[in-house]
Amino acid sequence: MRLLEYTNDYLKDYQPAKLVLATAGITAATIVAFNTISDKDNRDRIVKKLFSGVKSLPMVQQQVKKERSKIKESVIKSFKTDTSNPHFVLPLQGVDHTSLLAEMHNLMKVDESNWIDCKVSGCVYLGEEEHSKLLNEAYSMFSLSNPLHPSVFPSIRKFETETISMVANMLNAHSKVVGSLTSGGTESIFMAVKAYRDFYKFKTSTPEIVVPVTIHAAFDKACEYLKIKVKHIPVGKDYKVDIEKLRKAITPNTILIAGSAVNFPHGIIDDIPTLAKIAQQHDIGLHVDACLGGFVLPFAEELGYDIPVFDFRIKGVTSMSIDTHKFGYATKGTSVVLFGSKKLRRAMYFTITDWPGGIYASPTLPGSRPGGLVAACWASLVAFGRSGFRDKVKGIMETTKNIITGIKTEIPDVEIIGDPKAMVIAFTCNNIFFVNDAMSKRGWHLNALQRPNSLHICVTAKLIGMENEFIKDLKESVQETQSLKSSDLPKDGMAPIYGTAHSIPDREMVGTILADFIDALITSDSKPNST
Repeated sequence: MRLLEYTNDYLKDYQPAKLVLATAGITAATIVAFNTISDKDNRDRIVKKLFSGVKSLPMVQQQVKKERSKIKESVIKSFKTDTSNPHFVLPLQGVDHTSLLAEMHNLMKVDESNWIDCKVSGCVYLGEEEHSKLLNEAYSMFSLSNPLHPSVFPSIRKFETETISMVANMLNAHSKVVGSLTSGGTESIFMAVKAYRDFYKFKTSTPEIVVPVTIHAAFDKACEYLKIKVKHIPVGKDYKVDIEKLRKAITPNTILIAGSAVNFPHGIIDDIPTLAKIAQQHDIGLHVDACLGGFVLPFAEELGYDIPVFDFRIKGVTSMSIDTHKFGYATKGTSVVLFGSKKLRRAMYFTITDWPGGIYASPTLPGSRPGGLVAACWASLVAFGRSGFRDKVKGIMETTKNIITGIKTEIPDVEIIGDPKAMVIAFTCNNIFFVNDAMSKRGWHLNALQRPNSLHICVTAKLIGMENEFIKDLKESVQETQSLKSSDLPKDGMAPIYGTAHSIPDREMVGTILADFIDALITSDSKPNST
């Protein structure tokens, strides 16, 4: 208040018009100066400094702390974690197996109730009892095995090499394609980025990759860990990566470009053939992220759907990632990363020759790995076969097509984003996050997106035949939400949190909120008893 009084007293002799013009002039000059800074990194640094200055004000700090606390409470409440009978310290005596399994069974039933009637986007891709029993039995048979010791567990090597071969064949691999099994899509992408960094180390000591803004966040994660600069290229009106902007972003330091088939946000397939030509022109790598679509697109193509070529049939595709634990219906978590040559795959390896513990080598991040997961993955692929996967994809694609038709014909307020070719449908409308909350109350678990604010549904085998129920619930949710004034929109639910997070220009603050989320996720809800 004193500062305000002093300022008013100091400016009392100035005419209001002059003050307004001076302020407008300074603001305009600042905007012009800011816009002349062409380097995005410099602009980002300036924005961070501006927000950092504002956040250092005591009044702002206090308000931010208050809002973060409210968000954290909402997040913890949303977890719905059972806090009864906690074990924060080891029990003095071990619990007998019967009691322990009974407690775990009850907890499992609670989890199962969230997806058994399945209104979940992605997440649970099959959930059929007979197949789950097969996976569980396969895992239990090899639960003590470890691929790190092939001489002790030779069967795991059989499962792993054959799994890689089956996936490669499905993606039309040529004779030089090789691969490795990983723990999931993130590790497959991480290892691919690491391989390119080391493969092109003769070319540059400051490597860069150029990727669409819609590429999976695992690329950003890999680049942060590996100290690689990542350039994000916007998408065009078709929501595919803007080819010309990507082309212009390539420099002598670029080692890799990438595209998706399909991308996670909108289910769009990037123009892989054109990306491949660009990669060849610059003698750099092209990675196709097919983690989500890799087990759907090949069979959708066989069924006659309009699926553009995206795999190793295209000269210039040098690596691919595909998740077996999604539409391959294997146990979480397994994935395959494929490379177009043995030399490129070797750049992924880690070896050490002078460790006192002996010579050591591993193909991917972990040392020890659960052989049971490898066995269950192999069992899933062999049990389904091409005909089994094709049958599931037939139902998935029919359901997807019916949802798209239903949205276009029955819910005019909803706009479908881009031209989805497979099982992911992204859509938007006014107050979309409140629509999401309304859908949640009807039992649906959809994915909230940003830029633009939207939702998507990933149609799985578990959702086959549920298109009419989805359209009915979406139609009701949209009508219910659109009929409300802004002041009457619900104050509870996740919509206010999503809306706030997506509208905050200070992305560093959003990162802080996300870190708060992780803190809440992996910290017990009540403090352990020290005794």
